[in-house]
Amino acid sequence: MKGSSDKRSLIDFFRGKLRLYQAKGCKISVDKVIFLSKIKGVKKHSRVIELGAGTGFLSLSVAKRFGTQVVALELDSEAYRLLEENVKLNSLEDKVNPILANVKEVRNIFPRGAFDVVITNPPFYRREFAAPGERPDPAEVELFGSLEDFLSAASYLLKDSGYLNLLFPSFRLQELFIKLSNYNLAPSDLWILYPTPKKGGKLSVVVARRNLKPDLRVHPAVILNSEDGTYMPDVAELLEGWL
Repeated sequence: MKGSSDKRSLIDFFRGKLRLYQAKGCKISVDKVIFLSKIKGVKKHSRVIELGAGTGFLSLSVAKRFGTQVVALELDSEAYRLLEENVKLNSLEDKVNPILANVKEVRNIFPRGAFDVVITNPPFYRREFAAPGERPDPAEVELFGSLEDFLSAASYLLKDSGYLNLLFPSFRLQELFIKLSNYNLAPSDLWILYPTPKKGGKLSVVVARRNLKPDLRVHPAVILNSEDGTYMPDVAELLEGWL
C-alpha cells in the first residue's frame, strides 16, 4: 500500500489491482482483507449490497473479484464523494452503484428480499462508549445507526436463505447473536481474529442466513501477526493476492 501527501491519499491494494482515494489519516486495516476472504454467498450473478460502504474498499473489491454488481450504501457525504470517485478510478461504473442514504431508509428505496448477499462492517461501539464532550467518528460509534438498525435493514433486504456477512467486535458477540435471532438471521459461520498468538480475539467475522437454522460452524482461529509484529504467512499472501 502506498499513499500521497495530499488532503486525501491515493492508496494501492493487491499489487495495484485496486486503487482508492481515502481521507487523509484513514487506513484500511488488515481485518477488512481477512473479512473479504471469508465472505460467503457471492457469485457472479448475485445481488449484493454493502451497508455503510465508506469509500468503497469492500464493495469495489467484491465487484472486481466476483464480477458481480454491488450496491454501495453510504450516509456520510464526504465518504460518499470519495466512493463515487473510487468507482470511476477503478472503471467499475457498470458494477458498483453508490447510493447516499441511511440504513434506516432501505424500505423506502428497495423492495423486500431484493438481495442475495448483505455485507456490512457497522460501527463497533454503542453511543455510550463515547467520552463526555468527545466528537466520535460515526464510522466507529453508533451515532446515526445502531447494530439493530443494520440487522433490521439486512433482514428486510435479504431473500430467504440469503447471506449476511458481518465484521464486528468480539466483545459484542453475545449481543449480536441475540439480536440476529430477533430478525430471523441465524449464524452459520464464525471466525475470531487474533492480533497475535498470545492476545485475545478482538474482532469476529460472522456469516448468518435468513430464515434458515444452520448449525454454527466455528472455524480455526485467524492470527494476524507473529510475536515480532510481522504478518503471518497466510495473511501476507491475502494482502498481496486475494484480488
